[in-house]
Amino acid sequence: MKRLASSAVFVMTIVGVLVVVALILSTGLGAVGRYLGLSGITWSFEMVGILFLWTTAIGAVLSEVAGENVSIDGNTSTSGRNRWFRIYHNLILLTVAAAFLWSGKAMLARTAFVPTPVMRAPSWTVQSIIVFMGATLAVIAIARIVSAFRERG
Repeated sequence: MKRLASSAVFVMTIVGVLVVVALILSTGLGAVGRYLGLSGITWSFEMVGILFLWTTAIGAVLSEVAGENVSIDGNTSTSGRNRWFRIYHNLILLTVAAAFLWSGKAMLARTAFVPTPVMRAPSWTVQSIIVFMGATLAVIAIARIVSAFRERG
């Protein structure tokens, strides 16, 4: 199980790096196109917006895996010592993940195939970010809850 988890984190890290590289290239292409007056490169700015959202989502998930995500110190200072607090903390994470999944599914049901303004890509390329975050955060929370229940003490 740990090997599968570390492989998933590794793959997600590689994908995150590729998204950041694509983000940098799209930004550079848009800047050069604007500087040179090229009119056919306006799609790069829409691509930057989409890639930025994916970078944020992947970064948030990887930060949560590493235990470096934004949190309140008072809530996490005892998390290493008290398994019941860890369960509580991850039940809250699971609730947030469920909200992401519910709202992402609702949004996809309504507008998944509405084209984006410039590239005319289906909107699910942007909206699936919410479902991705919900699903991955739910897996993390469930795995941590199961692990906490398996502990002795």
